[in-house]
Amino acid sequence: MKKILYVEDEPVNAFIVKKMLQKYYEVDVVYDGLSCLQMFQKNRYDLVLMDINLGEENNNGGDVVQKLRTLPNGNSVKVVAVTAFASPNDKHLFISQGFDEYLPKPIEDVALLSLVKSLVK
Repeated sequence: MKKILYVEDEPVNAFIVKKMLQKYYEVDVVYDGLSCLQMFQKNRYDLVLMDINLGEENNNGGDVVQKLRTLPNGNSVKVVAVTAFASPNDKHLFISQGFDEYLPKPIEDVALLSLVKSLVK
């Protein structure tokens, strides 16, 4: 089964997304950037879903993805920015920070499953 790492500081959001995906994928959830980097080094993931506002000073999702890209296998995994920032310019900003895709919140199950399916092969 393909593995997904979801980085989300809000436990309710994490629970909902995990519930949407766990029928089709193995999903690990972490609540902060440091835990993301630690889990990524211990496990092989097919996809990372990264919240942007992690509630951490000086360590948002953009910072974490840039650190993740320096790790072994960090450039080969697809990383999706999951965020409430939803202006047209935001998507371009996240892609320029090292994300492969962008998923606006609130997350709709059909959009989430479609995007994940397109990225996890």
